[in-house]
Parts: sequence; structure tokens; C-alpha cells
Amino acid sequence: MECVEGQTRHLEEFAKVLLGCHHLYHPTTDSIALLNTVKSRRQIEIFDYSRSADAFTRAFGIRNSLKCLQALLNLGTAIHRYRRVCDLGCGSGAFSLVFAYLAGNPDLELHGLDASESQLSLGRQLMSAARLPGRFAFEQRSLPARIGYLPDLAISSYWFCENAHVIADPELFDLMVGWELLIVDYEKIVDRIESCLPKHFSVLARHSADVEIPAVLTEFVAQEKAKVHSIHIRRVTG
Repeated sequence: MECVEGQTRHLEEFAKVLLGCHHLYHPTTDSIALLNTVKSRRQIEIFDYSRSADAFTRAFGIRNSLKCLQALLNLGTAIHRYRRVCDLGCGSGAFSLVFAYLAGNPDLELHGLDASESQLSLGRQLMSAARLPGRFAFEQRSLPARIGYLPDLAISSYWFCENAHVIADPELFDLMVGWELLIVDYEKIVDRIESCLPKHFSVLARHSADVEIPAVLTEFVAQEKAKVHSIHIRRVTG
């Protein structure tokens, strides 16, 4: 696990990457209204991304990226060994962005899958603006589905909370996992994933932490801290 000093350095450096994509993240009237609506309800939301992709990205994209950054820091130097990575339910690419940033690997092959073409379009714009090393492809795909190969690592942020039926179905869950799977989601969703984990998977690690929002990003995030919950699992062979 990264030391506190190393985590702070990564947050500050990654903040510069996010600021370079400010045209995709700067708040609008629609994104502020969406953020306030979600805060007032205090419940797990399922969004209509065909209508609110841009507002959703501006309201939650930076915060989600920072949460994913914190989760990925728990991998330490192991992040550099993953070459084929699949971002499942990638949305506008928050998890893809931070993975590419931390991996710093020109041989990285990162494949993002999502049902929303409007979200995927934002993801392509985001990765183009960030100019990070690696090869990236974003494809429209309704999940869960067999993706045709077993990635070294599958990553997913806040997909399972909107598709909770997959957690309790071993066959569907199996479709979502590569050799390993790192999930960022609500705590009760992570609890459920751990308790329902099929026999041929095991938990490598589980983490909960507070993320300090860098001051230069508070205009976009509208809060000083964010809570992140993650679980890292692997496929058991033999």
C-alpha cells in the first residue's frame, strides 16, 4: 500500500491531469441540479445516461476518478504488471483514466465497455485530452456479456449497484471477471459481493478509506472528502 506521502503526491499530480480535461468536467446548471438532487435523496441512483451523460460526468466524474485512484493505489507496484485491462460499465472513463495514469505503461491495452454511446463518446474525448500512454478502445456493449477474452484485470466502478441481480447469479458474475476484478462501489454493494462470491473466486483484499479532495478540484467536486469502498478478487484455478 502507498504511504500517505506517496498518496498525496499522486493526488496532486493526478489533479493536474484532471484539470487538463476541465472542459469535460466544469460544472453546468444541469450538473449542479443533478448533484443537488442526488444529495437530497440519499439513496442509490440509477441514471438515464442517454439524457444525462454530460451532466452526470460533470457532477460525478472527478469524484469517481479520485475514488478509483485511491482504490488502485492499494495495488502498489503490481499495477504495472497488468497489460490487458477491461473497464466494465466504463461510463465516461473515470476508472480507465486513472488506471492509465498510474500504470504509465505504453504497452497497456485498455478496453472500455458500456451500453451508453453518449457516455462512451465522453470517455473517448477524456482519454484523448489526457494523452496518457497505452492503447484505448471504447465499445458499446450491453452487460453482462461474454467479452471474448480473459483480461489480466477487469475494473468496474458503480456498475454493480445498478445491476445488483448479477451479484447473486454465479453464471452472470463469471462473465464480469477476468483473472482478477477490482470493484469500487457502495459499501453495502461490496458487502453483498463478498458474501455472494462464487466458490471459484477468492478475495485478495478489501479496503475502505477517505479521499482528501485536492483544493484545486473542490470547485468541480463541491466537497472536501469522499469515502471509497473497494474489493479486489481473483479467479481460483485448479
